[in-house]
Amino acid sequence: MRHRFLFLLLLPLSAHPLRAQPGCTDPQATNYDPAAASNDGSCVYPATAYAPVAITPLATALGESSGLVVANGAVWTHNDSGGAPEIYQIDTLSGAVLKTVTIGGAANVDWEDMAFDGTHFYVGDFGNNANGNRTDLNIYKFPLAAIPPGDAVLVPETAVETIAFVYEDQADFTPQGANNTRFDCEAMCYRDGQLHLFTKDWIDQNSAHYTLPAVAGAHTALRDAAFFAGGLITGADITAKGVIVLLGYRLGAGQAFMWLLYDYPDSHFFSGNKREIALGSVLAVGQVEGICFRDTGYGYISNEKVLSLIPARLYGFDISAWLPAAFLPAKAPVKKNDGPCDRLPNPVGAAQLPEGLNGLPADARAELWDSAGRQVWQSGTPVRMPASVSPGVYTLRLLETRSPGQGCYRLLFIK
Repeated sequence: MRHRFLFLLLLPLSAHPLRAQPGCTDPQATNYDPAAASNDGSCVYPATAYAPVAITPLATALGESSGLVVANGAVWTHNDSGGAPEIYQIDTLSGAVLKTVTIGGAANVDWEDMAFDGTHFYVGDFGNNANGNRTDLNIYKFPLAAIPPGDAVLVPETAVETIAFVYEDQADFTPQGANNTRFDCEAMCYRDGQLHLFTKDWIDQNSAHYTLPAVAGAHTALRDAAFFAGGLITGADITAKGVIVLLGYRLGAGQAFMWLLYDYPDSHFFSGNKREIALGSVLAVGQVEGICFRDTGYGYISNEKVLSLIPARLYGFDISAWLPAAFLPAKAPVKKNDGPCDRLPNPVGAAQLPEGLNGLPADARAELWDSAGRQVWQSGTPVRMPASVSPGVYTLRLLETRSPGQGCYRLLFIK
């Protein structure tokens, strides 16, 4: 009788597992499991297409734009292999070069991407498609504070550090021929003291994720994992919420795409959700190379010039529609009499809009986005609105203001 009693006590426990079941936790996935308490990376998504918004052609000097980054509100780029060892601050409305910065002591063997950690730039000289056998892969690191004032300036060599590295799993350095290697790389981002590299695998069209410390010296890039990207990865960036975007294009098919990676454990980026967004034909958007976030959900893409057929351009993109709320900024409650945003009536008439925006502080910059997620306007300093605005629903985003209300979001209903 005693054994039967123990069996009856244990029976309810066995009927209710102590551990929650993993599964797909994203409601947008076709295999969403509402009972899943932890994400196992199994989410499957419907085919999704999106057309990034062409903002402007880039200056002639940026025909090989390969990397993009936002640093303290400004957008920077650099050219591909054989270009000058320079980075360029660009005007995101006109595509003009606002500032040219030469990196002292650096050489542009094959610069492919750049990153920013809040204080320092990282420029990746790790393109390796010529023969796949480079032994001089490195990343240049230098502080934003080392860039002097002026339109054409030099970061002194003494302020530039070098992060040299090798891949832990590359043992064969015999020449492989052009575009025939797994150890090419064009994508990098920074997170928590580490640089994260995503390879451009010409053989299998996979992308492998490697990590190395963001400090000067000689390092071994450690391989974390790989996944089938279905094309060649050419750029990467990460948001403060940990959403990674990988940019690329398909060989043969000539289709551009991006992958969104999110809700992953630790820094195992390929173990969470992986959602592909088709960006259209490279005949329309060009060979996309650079990508960066301005903030969570919004950002820029650049493409290289292709002969005289496709100019180098800057595009805007918005991925917020495909991200769960946990990976987007929390919307601050609207408060009365709290900073310059309250000077804007809501709703506002088209005739009132220029006057309202002109009331923003002199140090403010702003962007206007329409309801389709397209950036339709960006201010100068001080803010001045164009004379005509088409009717619709818009979002005003404040950038780079030291006054109260920084980062304020306000819907403007233009009548």
